[in-house]
Amino acid sequence: MIDEVDKRLDMSLSFSFPIESYVLSTIVKEKPVPINIYHQKGEQYITFFLHGVSANDRMMLETLNPVKMGDSLVITEKITNPLVKKISDNVGLISTLADGELFTHGKIIFASFRFHSSQMKGAAELLRKVVSLDTNLSGLGLSESKGLVEILNEIDRRLPLSLVTFSFKEHSDTKFILEWRNLHQPPQNFVKYTLDGDLSVTNFIPSNGQTSAFLTAVDRDHIPLGTYLEYHNKERVQAFVYAPSMLVKSLLVRLYETTEKVKDFRLEGIKNYRDENKNP
Repeated sequence: MIDEVDKRLDMSLSFSFPIESYVLSTIVKEKPVPINIYHQKGEQYITFFLHGVSANDRMMLETLNPVKMGDSLVITEKITNPLVKKISDNVGLISTLADGELFTHGKIIFASFRFHSSQMKGAAELLRKVVSLDTNLSGLGLSESKGLVEILNEIDRRLPLSLVTFSFKEHSDTKFILEWRNLHQPPQNFVKYTLDGDLSVTNFIPSNGQTSAFLTAVDRDHIPLGTYLEYHNKERVQAFVYAPSMLVKSLLVRLYETTEKVKDFRLEGIKNYRDENKNP
């Protein structure tokens, strides 16, 4: 199913810039570090997913109240960065913008987004606003997208992913796929991929989505998803949630808490992303 939307968002917009962080000044990792960035009550926060942290480094980070998950530490730190704010405030300029990759390497943040080539005007305006800031920008890119599948592969190499699949009853006259625009920007909206006719790619805001409560909970809990897809097939919807394996338990708790009123809800499977790739 994912192959049907893999490169439908055919363009990529990327940014890289330095970040002032106590965590990164304490532990500078040679390999990329997966992160999540979100805003809450006007403040910026960054969450680091640190793997294989030494006992000595763990002691140094104890003051930041890390959450321990196996041999990993999850640490959230408040930041102030004008580039993060400018990008966040202006993602609405591109109505088909969806998440790509987000990580740090050294003390540099790397962020990318996918969008449809019909939105080049909005992309140019977003670039203009970012470049106009009088602040350090390490890199800027506008290019053809390498596709959702390759992006998920790269995310999985940094932070192992799992695929949670569930379904529910909902009628539609046509077949289409929705991808959640997980940009921490209300109202919840999606990229809609038609599967017949002109194969259009558009922004879509549901009037009464059955999974709204679940996605609201995911956003509120700052659970970083690789992506969330819904395949609408006339009488039934299949949902595909690509989430960090270490956070699947938290995700399932929110899923069962919010799907009580979802029509004919069924949990269909949980598997490692790499296993899914071996057995498509």
